[in-house]
Amino acid sequence: MENMINYAKEIEKEGANFYIELALKADNFLTKKLLYMLSKQEIEHLEAIEEFLILGKYQIRYEIKIEDEMKKFFSDIKEKSKIETQLNGYKVALELEKKSYSLYEKFYNSAKNEQEKKLYEFLMNQEKQHLEAIVNVYSYLSETGDWFQKEESKIWNWMNL
Repeated sequence: MENMINYAKEIEKEGANFYIELALKADNFLTKKLLYMLSKQEIEHLEAIEEFLILGKYQIRYEIKIEDEMKKFFSDIKEKSKIETQLNGYKVALELEKKSYSLYEKFYNSAKNEQEKKLYEFLMNQEKQHLEAIVNVYSYLSETGDWFQKEESKIWNWMNL
């Protein structure tokens, strides 16, 4: 268990650093906002893991949905930002989140007790939300014409300004 927890901490730390680095390089403010939000959430995941290590249990204290944060941001902007030219960062971020999800799923399946399972389930759900956020913003920026034609259940349709 200790190896899995330490590995999870390392993943979250690297994820936070990765998103900060990408955000600093991004030209598009929508991209910056998403990446900084993802970075904050990775740090919150580190806190949850540390709490589990110290207290021996995991409790959901807060669960900020990234979609809610992006929705608030979208309602605050007046016009769409220019299309991001550095879309490769999104592809790398997608791969990172997919790998994290798979790893947490593996850890969940080998967890020794309910508290461990709760922690890994929380982390899996968070990674799922991150994937959804990245896919939606990436699609919005790279496929704007197709964006409006996609099935509403697959996109954040509130992004249609």
